[in-house]
Amino acid sequence: MKLRLKDTLTKQFAGRGVIIWGGIVAILAISSTEIFTVLKDGFNETSEQSIRGASAGLVLCGALLLGKRWIGTSLGISIAAMFFFFWNGKLALWIIFSVIVFSALAATASSRHVRAWFLTFLAGWMVQFGLRADQDAILIVVLAPLATLSFALTRSIFNLRERNVKAAKDIEEADYRARQAIEAERKNIARDLHDIVAHDITVVAMQSKAAKFANDGQMALAAIDVIAKLSTETLHDLRLMLNVLRTDGTMADPAVSATDKPAATTVYAVQGVELFSQRLREANFVVSSHTEEKISDLPRSAQTALYRVMQEATTNVIKHALPGGECSISLTAHGKEARLKITNQIADSTIGKHSLPLGGSGLIGMEDRMKAFGGKFKASEHNGRWILTASIPF
Repeated sequence: MKLRLKDTLTKQFAGRGVIIWGGIVAILAISSTEIFTVLKDGFNETSEQSIRGASAGLVLCGALLLGKRWIGTSLGISIAAMFFFFWNGKLALWIIFSVIVFSALAATASSRHVRAWFLTFLAGWMVQFGLRADQDAILIVVLAPLATLSFALTRSIFNLRERNVKAAKDIEEADYRARQAIEAERKNIARDLHDIVAHDITVVAMQSKAAKFANDGQMALAAIDVIAKLSTETLHDLRLMLNVLRTDGTMADPAVSATDKPAATTVYAVQGVELFSQRLREANFVVSSHTEEKISDLPRSAQTALYRVMQEATTNVIKHALPGGECSISLTAHGKEARLKITNQIADSTIGKHSLPLGGSGLIGMEDRMKAFGGKFKASEHNGRWILTASIPF
């Protein structure tokens, strides 16, 4: 209940609400005696000045209430009331407070035209008042400075308020963009971790099985060499990635960083074709590959995206393709785009060739990488072969 009351009061008295409700209180206070007299004695027994004061007070209060929603209408009624009720200085208090309040209210109008026409009509009323009020025209000497001061002071406050509101919105938008950037970076990090770990651990698992069941000692040693190499590379990439994530840099090793080789993220796409073709051969697949040197013209970020797609696709081939089957990797230029195509034979679904977990996050990650560069991604089965295509514009 208290919170609801607080919110209501905040809305009512925020911005021009202070001027409107403060003005209503002031004008009603000035008009209260005349209103009470009219209610007590009636129109016939009340003086013309009291009736005029009570009527002017009620009209001006009504005009202020309209200012909550229609400020132009409110200002227009106030000017009309001033021309109608105030032609001499007998209602001096009404005149002074109405000029102060409505000048301040006009200063809160967002439209420059509304502010301009109010000041113009107010100046016109002052001129005609000076001509009609005879000796009371001296009141203009007080009204003109008060109107100017009220308008200028209120306008400066509202300009400051508008700048503060704009600054608050800018800060809110910046925070929102920062949160979006953080979320996007989290997804990128998760995707990179998935690409690095899933690929290398899959190959390690397959090579471990190969070493376990190998009848030839030399083949077992070759498999163990692959496991050792991939384990070292995986740890290297993970260490560098964690180095980036640590804002204080405490994981960095000064003695090693100067001579450390680049992470997998710095490998060119053309080198990726060679690397992952070799990985597939080591996993006993029959591999054909083809690349074009024009691919080297791609930006490094685009090449990294293609490299990661090849890495994830290689993992899927090792996990799901027909053991010892044929597969191909080609990275070529087609018009204004670089196109990656990876194919492999599909294993018979009735053959449980491994127990590695299956999941769809890899395909989603590959598609996201291509879309980030305005490219395309497609993976489908055709005539017993799994065909993956990915493209990025040059």
